[in-house]
Formats: sequence, structure tokens, C-alpha cells
Amino acid sequence: MRTLLAFVGATLFVLVSFASTMAQNGGYTIQTPGRAPTFINPSGNGGFVSQTPGRPPSFANPSGDSGYTVQTPGQTPTFVSPTGNGGFVAQTPGRLPSYANPSGNGGYTVQTPGQAPSFINPTGNGGYVMQTPGQPPRFINRQ
Repeated sequence: MRTLLAFVGATLFVLVSFASTMAQNGGYTIQTPGRAPTFINPSGNGGFVSQTPGRPPSFANPSGDSGYTVQTPGQTPTFVSPTGNGGFVAQTPGRLPSYANPSGNGGYTVQTPGQAPSFINPTGNGGYVMQTPGQPPRFINRQ
């Protein structure tokens, strides 16, 4: 469960931080070795849809604070808002917040209190790699 939450949290930040890029360039695919891919595509309202085969889709819709409300059927919504440092905070009611802070190399460090951080870094081919200690890397590439 903790791995799933870390993956979902990191995916949220990927969605939000790449929203403007997706609007210009189309969607992204997140691939983790041994798992089904997650497809992230822009929606018509300025948000995006995240879909993994066999799971319900997640919808990120713009909110009034320049952030997003991320909704997955049957789950509590997550609210993602920008922070003053160019990063984001994701808050699901009843859970600890997750923070994505710019790392200076075009990537982000994603941290939830009490958990190992995830690092999202550019790969040089227009994509990104998401790394969490003890987990296989997740590759984020344009579709």
C-alpha cells in the first residue's frame, strides 16, 4: 500500500508539473518495469486524464488557486496547489501532505513526511525518470 501511495503521489506531481508541456506536446506514458503503463493525456478543460489498464481513470481538473483537484472514482479527492518556491503540495483529507520541490536541474524532489523521497529528473530525450530508493525506476516519456 505504501508503494502504491508513493506511486500515486509522484504521479500527481508529474501530472501537475507537466500540465503546460502536455497542452503543447500531447501526453506522456509512465512505464515501470513489470507493471502496466500509465497514460497521461490532456483533457479539454485544461486538465488531464491518467489511465492505467485495469484501473479506474484519474481526472485532474483545474481549480481556482492555479492548482488541480484530482479525482478517482470511489476515492477522496486530492487537492494539488502551487507553493511559493515553484513546487507543489498535494493534500488528501485525512492524510499527510506530499511536497514537490524544484531540484535545480529541471526536476523535482517529492517528499511525504516519514517516507523516502522520490526524485524526478529530466533524461535528455524530452522525458523524465522517477526514482525512489528501493523501487524500480519509472520512466516518463512523451507519447
